[in-house]
This record gives sequence, C-alpha cells and structure tokens, in this order.
Amino acid sequence: MALTKDQMLQEAVQAGQAGDSARARELLLALLRTDNREPLYWLLMSTAVESRKERIYCLHNVLFLDPDNSAARHDLELLGADIPEQGAPAFFPEDEGEWQTSEIAAPKVRKRRKRRVDQAWSTGWIFGILLGGIVLITAVFFATQQGIIPNFVNTATPGGSPAATGSLGAAGTPQPTATRQIVVAPRDPEELLQATYTATPRYLATPHAESAVFADALAAYDAQQWAEAASRFESYLATNPQAADAAYYLGQCRLQSGEIGAAMAAFEQAIASNASFAYGYLGRARALIAQDASTASILTDLNTALLLDANLVEGYLERSAYNLSRANPNRALEDAIAAEAIAPNNALVLNHKAQIYLVRGEYENALQTALRAQEIDLTLLPSYLTIANAQQGLGLYSESVQTLQLYLGFEGEDGRGWELLGLAHQLNGNESFAREAFERALEFDPNLPSAAYYRGIQQLEAGQNEAALSNFRVAVAGAADWFEARVYLARALLLTGNPSSAFFEVNAGAPLAKSDSQRAQLFYWRATTLEALNQRENALPDWQSLLNLPASAMPAEWRQLAQERTNP
Repeated sequence: MALTKDQMLQEAVQAGQAGDSARARELLLALLRTDNREPLYWLLMSTAVESRKERIYCLHNVLFLDPDNSAARHDLELLGADIPEQGAPAFFPEDEGEWQTSEIAAPKVRKRRKRRVDQAWSTGWIFGILLGGIVLITAVFFATQQGIIPNFVNTATPGGSPAATGSLGAAGTPQPTATRQIVVAPRDPEELLQATYTATPRYLATPHAESAVFADALAAYDAQQWAEAASRFESYLATNPQAADAAYYLGQCRLQSGEIGAAMAAFEQAIASNASFAYGYLGRARALIAQDASTASILTDLNTALLLDANLVEGYLERSAYNLSRANPNRALEDAIAAEAIAPNNALVLNHKAQIYLVRGEYENALQTALRAQEIDLTLLPSYLTIANAQQGLGLYSESVQTLQLYLGFEGEDGRGWELLGLAHQLNGNESFAREAFERALEFDPNLPSAAYYRGIQQLEAGQNEAALSNFRVAVAGAADWFEARVYLARALLLTGNPSSAFFEVNAGAPLAKSDSQRAQLFYWRATTLEALNQRENALPDWQSLLNLPASAMPAEWRQLAQERTNP
C-alpha cells in the first residue's frame, strides 16, 4: 500500500534523524515531485543533500516561498551564505553535476498564506532561572574589574612562598557564623494573587470535551503533578492512540520526571500520529537537548516546528535558550524578539528576554524588561532573580538585597537565590552577612561556584587549606572560564603541597587573563609555581613580564619581588 504524504514526511524525518540521508532524500524527492511549493520539504531536503551549494539552493527555495522563514535564514548564516532578496528565485546552474535535486523544478510561485493559530501560551517555568550561574559569574567578574572585590591577595613573602593572608578586606581570621543574622519571613506566592495581574494561559489548549480522563490529565499537568498526569494521558492514549496532543503532553510529563527515553518515545508517537504537529518536533528537540544530542538534530527539529507553526512562541524561546546556552546571545535575542512580537504581554517571554540582556551586559534593559514581566505576572518568581541580577550589574546593591530577601521568602531553599544574596551583601560591604548567605547557599546546593569560591577564600584565611581546595574545585568545575577561581585553586594546590597541579591550573587560565591585573596574577602565580618546582630559570620570563605591566596592576610586594628575581 502506497504511503500517504504525511507518512512519507514522517519516515523522511526519521531517516534523517537516524543518519540515513539517502533514504531521506528519496522520500523528500518523492514529496517534492508532488508539491515543490512546500517550504518544509525544501528545508528538510537542505539537511539531506551532500554539497554546500545544493544545501544553499534548497534554503534559497525556502525563502523564495516563505521570505520570513527564520529557520532558513539561520542555516544560511551558519553556512556563511548570502540571504537572497525577497522574491528572488533560487539560482539553479545549468551544469548541476551530481545534485540530488536536479530532477525537481524550482518553485515558481510565492509563498502561501500562513494559517492563523491561537496565540495563547503554556504555563510553567520553562526557562526558570536560565543561565543564573553564568549571570552570577558575570556579575562577579564585573565587580572584580571595577575594584569592588579585590582581584588578588597579598601573597609575597621573602622566599616567594604563598602566605595565607586574606582577600576579603577585613584583617584577621574570620570566625564561623555563630547565629543566623539574616531573617527571611516565609511567604506563600498565593499572597500575590490579591494583586491584579494577568495569568499566563497554556499555549497548547486542546480540550477533549468528550473525555473526563483527558480533562483530569490536563488538570494534573497544570498542577505539575507529573506522575499522575502521565498515568492519565497514558489511559487516554490507550483508547485514542492517534491523539498527537495527548502524546505530546505525556512526553512533557516524562521529560519533567527525568525519563528522557520515555519522553522521546512519546514525542515520536505524537509525530507519527500527525507529521504536521509542530509540538511533536518541539518536544523531541527538548528531549534531544536533554540527551546532549548533536546540534544539527536539535536545530532541525526546532526549525521544523517553527516552519509548521510560525506563531509557536515556545519554539522561538526554546531555540533562543539553546543558542544562549551555546554562547550566542545575539541570535538568542532575535528569537526572543520574535516571540515577543507574537505574545507582547507574556511574562515568561519578557523575563527570558531580560536574561539575554543580562548575558549581554545590558543591565538597564534587563532591569526594565524584567520589571515589565513582574508587573504582568507577580507570581513569576524567577523574575525576582533577574531583577536582582540587573540591580547588581547597575551597582544597586541595597536594592538587590531587598529584592532577594523578598524572593527568598517564597523560595527559601533555593541555593542560587542565597548565592546571589551573598554576592549582593559582598558588593555592598556587608561581609558577615555575605558569609552567612554563602554558607546557606551551599547547604542547599554544594555545587554553586560563586558561593564555593567565597567560602574557599574564607577557609584559606582560616588556614583550612584542604577544605578551601575542595571549594575552589567546585568553583572551577561550575565556571571553567572564571580566571580568579583558577588562580585561587592554584594557590590552594600550592598550600597543600601540589605545585605541579598548581602550575597546570595557572597555565590553563592564561587565555582567560584579559586585564592588566589578571595578567599580573598570571605572571606572578606562574612564576611562583615554577619556583616551587625548582625551575627558577623558567620562571624568569614571567617575572620580567610582570615588571613590564603598570605598577598599578599589582601589589607593591609583587613588583619588588619581581625586581629581586630579575636582578639577583
């Protein structure tokens, strides 16, 4: 029995995902023979052909049919190819060689009118406190560059050995916090419902009025009761196996529960039931992200979802978040702006956009956008963290403390919230409060890089070198590009008798040293570790490099020691 177009499309997508490009091309060629005006077919064909030129040709056909197609533009930019003018037909050479699409005529018509779809959006903290760690590290880096937090410690001793004296500003050894000074009044987010605000509706609103089971499943889903919702969606699918939306919801439940394989199977079922169901591809992209799959597979599914539903807000946000996670905030912002154009009063969209501004260092834009998100939905608690981050970036440390005190009243066991509060107190000069906040952060999450970093500094000051070493390892593991964390890890390694590992850590941080003060740290500590390894001759170039830097970039003791080493 001949396959239907939907079945052929589904099989082509599956072949592409499995790496069987030949089978994918065969099926897509068959589809294009019947309809060469479908942008989705050309987009998928662009991933199945073998040559760069033919891929560009396919993508140009997509834009000829759909000039606003962001997926095709995205892929052309990745290929370093020009974006064609609107309405310009794709260039097809007379000598096409081995092109797999040579038998398919280029489309001669303009794109079809897009279908109108519901513009509501889904509930939940889809992005939550996205990249909170990166934003926090950025704030710490900003503070050290501005001199608010010291960049280095006074470590020079006559023998060139590192001492254990401090860097947090207060003299003497810090004492553990005997009593809790920070008082946070527990609150219920429901208190905020007394204020007028606009709730965020579920985007995929597909009620099955005839089924109480489906209604109960949705209610459990909205309440984030994932196991209960999954059980009810499975019951519904047992008698309605072609319900693509139910399969999608089941996949979301499994994904939220950490059952990635089961989630993938549910999303595959949704696609098999309806090859034009955008949410199936969106869900599968999320599962692929959770599996840390290849970028091409993830972007193919995200691009397909957006091609099938140009108003899919979640699709734009998911692709935006993915690009942000891959250190591409500019592209992430493009998709966030596209999502905002569709849903301008969506608090989740605005908070995500504000988080992108944070990563870009645009703190005023971040603050204003996050405040708009909070105004729309006071119960969107991640917006409080975004606001606090932006306030710290703007130097509004007291305001940041107030914001975080309020947030922790609702989320008192959020280690990242306590970590950010610790930084706010540190930047505001309240060292004892900062110490307590960092301690409480690590009680809830022992892998927080900034909290571990400051706790490690305190332990070094107290002579607790082994404990400090463990915390600096946490800091570097959580923020591999944090130069100061690597310097302190090297120092702890020196103090615990491991100069070879200390040299490795300092040297690994060399590409991260951007400012004069960071380069001073690099040269001083690398020279110090080399001397600890009895390699004084090899240390001389670093001592000389230290002297070539401005005197203001280092403690006077470092410069004096460098002069002694280079002029024995």
